[in-house]
Amino acid sequence: MNTSEEYNFNQFSNLPFYTDINANFLEFAEIDDLKTIVDLGCGTGGITKLLIKRFRDAKETMIFAIDHSKTALKTAANEIGETKNIIVKFCHSEVQSLTDVIKDKVDAIVYCNSIHYVPDKSDLLKKIKSKLNNKGILAFNTSFFEGSHPDDSLEFFRKWMLRSLRKVRKEYGLSAKKSDKVQSRVQLNQKQYENLLIENGFKINSISTNRIDVPIEGWHHISGFSDWIEGILPGIPLDIGREVLQKSLAEIWDELKIKSIPRIWLSVSASPKS
Repeated sequence: MNTSEEYNFNQFSNLPFYTDINANFLEFAEIDDLKTIVDLGCGTGGITKLLIKRFRDAKETMIFAIDHSKTALKTAANEIGETKNIIVKFCHSEVQSLTDVIKDKVDAIVYCNSIHYVPDKSDLLKKIKSKLNNKGILAFNTSFFEGSHPDDSLEFFRKWMLRSLRKVRKEYGLSAKKSDKVQSRVQLNQKQYENLLIENGFKINSISTNRIDVPIEGWHHISGFSDWIEGILPGIPLDIGREVLQKSLAEIWDELKIKSIPRIWLSVSASPKS
């Protein structure tokens, strides 16, 4: 198993509360009457499966499931198997190479909790716009934006981060390198996302923020995700970072006697300007 496979997002994305978030996101997107949909950054197929469920009675629907990981695509294809009425095409590609794999215009592109990773968001939005029909829909969400931490979550995060940094120093003699910042830690706020869309030829259909109570399982599994580890403990080996974050989490959770910690998800629906 390589590093990207061992420290990926899959365990978190399979949690029931996250499936509920994605189902609500597709409800928000309002794409049920459309025929061609791109699931951008599909991973192991969480959103793809929900799309198939929503479109199971529709005919002549095509879903393009795009991801940079061949392993994730293989897992998705194996788990999804044959589909009735719906054609699912799995495409191996970086999201920034969208225009290389999608030749014709599509009705909708959904991009779940990943846009924050893209360094050049303007370039990606231009490419997405070029592949959408005139009345097409881009729907994306993110839990990594400026404003994702409610005030009543800040004590938990402060204690968790400080405890983790102390453990790294005390138990391993290591210090995090604050200059090593991953892209997901460079966060935009809601207004900046709105401006990006407008500047790149979109009109905003709807935008919402939703407070989600995340259980300990969510924080535990996200602590095994490479970008989360590198964001909180930059420069620390992934195996050490995961162990320290998960141990510190359990301790703080018990000390604060909490059942969940909230996080805000930002959801946006936009269409090309006519």
